Amino acid sequence: MTNEKLSLKDYAKALGPGAIMSAAIIGPGTVTTASQQGALYGYTSLWVILAACLIAYFFQEPAMRIAIGCKETVMVGVREHLSSGVAKFLWIVIFVGSIAFQAGNLTGAAMALEFFIPSISTLTWSVIMSALAFIVVMMNRYKLIENINQVLVILMVLAFVLTAVTSGPDIGDMVTEGFSFHIPGGNAVLAVSLLATTVTPNLVLGYSSFLRQKYADSPNPNRDIKLAKADLGLNMFVTFLITGSIVVCSATVIHPTGKEITSAADMAAQLVPLLGRFAGILFSLGLFAAAISSVLYQISIHQSLFPTAFKMDEDPRAKHNVIILLAVVLIPLVIIALSGSSPVQLIITAQALNGIALPMVCIICWILCNKKKLLGDYANNLRQNVVMGIVTAFTTIFALNALISVAKNIISMF
Repeated sequence: MTNEKLSLKDYAKALGPGAIMSAAIIGPGTVTTASQQGALYGYTSLWVILAACLIAYFFQEPAMRIAIGCKETVMVGVREHLSSGVAKFLWIVIFVGSIAFQAGNLTGAAMALEFFIPSISTLTWSVIMSALAFIVVMMNRYKLIENINQVLVILMVLAFVLTAVTSGPDIGDMVTEGFSFHIPGGNAVLAVSLLATTVTPNLVLGYSSFLRQKYADSPNPNRDIKLAKADLGLNMFVTFLITGSIVVCSATVIHPTGKEITSAADMAAQLVPLLGRFAGILFSLGLFAAAISSVLYQISIHQSLFPTAFKMDEDPRAKHNVIILLAVVLIPLVIIALSGSSPVQLIITAQALNGIALPMVCIICWILCNKKKLLGDYANNLRQNVVMGIVTAFTTIFALNALISVAKNIISMF
């Protein structure tokens, strides 16, 4: 292990992959869920968000050792050291999820922009944003994606934290209620749903891909793993800060009124008569940043995941890669054009697949991290095995909750 003393400049240069993951986690779904939790149960969800961010950190940590220590992605590890069939199945699950959730991301971003320019339709905004995201990904410049996400995360911090401060929360109540460690409203299902929006199957797969790009030419893996841990830790705290600010704002302003929140855009609209248009503008800017960063992430991950799962040319301009990226761009637009919004049934299907894939990804990473042939000195020790066991247990609970919720939704349709 390295004993090299690291400077603040070293840590600053290492920032990036963690910001991409923070931006990926905080999408329109997270903004909506956090708004609803605050409106229904006040500050009591804050400790749940903190727990979710801690779990998200340990869920992604194995990717550092695989990507930096072995110079491989998790998907390559699955294909080469477990089964090519498993790798292909994982990609299919993530692809279906990307299609479904992309429609929701685009709708959320469009709704945020409609707050400022209501004359432009949701579909038009969606086409514009999809085209821009596609162009950025096709430029194949990792640093550009990193910089864009860092700017968007900063925008989310400013927008949501300022909105929370503007709402005038009671600090004493926020601390005593927010960290009472009681299940919000006694509703364990809703508490788990907030956890589940923070930990998704594509996180560790996408994260390893971005890490490999950033540290491809690095000669000192031990040093870089230490830097990556600091980057991810900081950005999971930022994720807590952003999501917690949304809960605080909703708890302070909406909860006392007894009103319900149906979407993130609805939250922005309800803030205007209560706190003024400035609060609505801030919240809408934050929603836009959350949505557009998720749009970019869902497209960019397939630039690596598809060719590595199927052992094909990884050149982003290769015909098969362009076709897949176009599919991730165009299919959600067709869905929006036909339905006028994000498709509920398709999202339910994606949730079911994610529910199956989440513990599967944890178990796969656990197996890979115990393969000395792959990781050598970076293989799991006893402490890491215990941590991964706990994370796997939690993600299995998330999965069961997701499947139960999906089953109930399907039954209610008949």
